Amino acid sequence: MKKEVINKIINIVVILLIPVFCISFSAFIPCFFKSFYYMWIKPLHIPETSGYSIEVIKEAYSDVFNFIWRGAEFKTGQLAYTEVEKSHFQDCVPLFWLQLILMLVSGLLLLTYFILVKTKVLNVVKFKNIPVYSYGGIGTCGLLVLVGLGALINFDGMFVLFHKIFFPGKENWLFDETTEEIIKILPESFFIVCAVFIISFIIILSLVFILIGIIPLIKSKKEKNS
Repeated sequence: MKKEVINKIINIVVILLIPVFCISFSAFIPCFFKSFYYMWIKPLHIPETSGYSIEVIKEAYSDVFNFIWRGAEFKTGQLAYTEVEKSHFQDCVPLFWLQLILMLVSGLLLLTYFILVKTKVLNVVKFKNIPVYSYGGIGTCGLLVLVGLGALINFDGMFVLFHKIFFPGKENWLFDETTEEIIKILPESFFIVCAVFIISFIIILSLVFILIGIIPLIKSKKEKNS
């Protein structure tokens, strides 16, 4: 009886881990790979809108990237910045690393879960013959729909809400282009691209979890009917 209860608790935890993994992994890609930003410099016409060359843009972005991920001194290449701007990126560092930790921990726990299921150490809990991890994918998609609708209706409002949640009581994320030039190479269009990519990737990952639970069920029904 005790083993059965533990098994159910673990399966419930898996439902909660799936959205954590899907979201953190999807956000990790544009945040960790400089090449993701570089590939959008020309399509988003950042040199034209910012007035800086591609080389200057890449140097500034690379400096900020190294500050966040490698603990380097804060610099923005040849672009000017203020202490307020620097403090905002300092506030971003723990969030970026938290995202990485959440991705690694949730990914490792999910991998361990599926290994234990495969080796029959754990049993998969099912509701209406659908495994819990499929419900985790469904829940993630549902959450995404709500966020996506909010972004479509009012992207600026969602952008402001995001910063108020993750940077409570602070306004150092409101940049002034006349003194804080880094914002010129990080236009709203780039954040929209990031949002679309993250949402799309979350959907893909969620569908994977849904399908690996539903496909065997569909196959089983076909075999019974044949």
